[in-house]
Amino acid sequence: MTMISLTPRERLLIVASAVFIAVWALFAFTVKPALARMETLKRIIPQKQNELAKLRARSGEYILLRDSLSNLQTELASQDEGFELLPFLESTLRDCGLAEKVTKMKPYTVPLGSNYCETVVEIKLDNVTLAQLVDFLWKVESSGTALGGNLKALVKAKTLHIKRNPTNPDQLDSTFEIHGAKLIQS
Repeated sequence: MTMISLTPRERLLIVASAVFIAVWALFAFTVKPALARMETLKRIIPQKQNELAKLRARSGEYILLRDSLSNLQTELASQDEGFELLPFLESTLRDCGLAEKVTKMKPYTVPLGSNYCETVVEIKLDNVTLAQLVDFLWKVESSGTALGGNLKALVKAKTLHIKRNPTNPDQLDSTFEIHGAKLIQS
């Protein structure tokens, strides 16, 4: 077997080629993928940090809503079981001198799940003054703290539409809804 004899120049060329191929392979299989991964991470990390900040904000909102729901459930449970919205509104209208000004009073009930319902009363008043309307709404809204002692009720005015009376410009016509949540006894 004869051995091929290489000149020093040919040996240098073969060694340089081998080094070049090794460096190229190292670059192609390790450095280039690492650089591509770093570019991807530079792009994705700010997106993920933004998503994390949004998630933290929503988590705070969730905790606030959960606590609010817990407080609402506690208030509903402490509400007087005998409280009825319609008789309460009728007596409050009488107390404010607005009973004869009622042109429409329509109650209906909306279920809010298996344990709660909401009674809604739509009321239309004609020929009332702003002071009478404010007094009535204040009495309704303040009923959540105490009614005649320690009777408690969750009652809120949710919608309110006011316009001038066409026949008497000093008077107002108003339509509003009063909502009262209630725990359903099983």
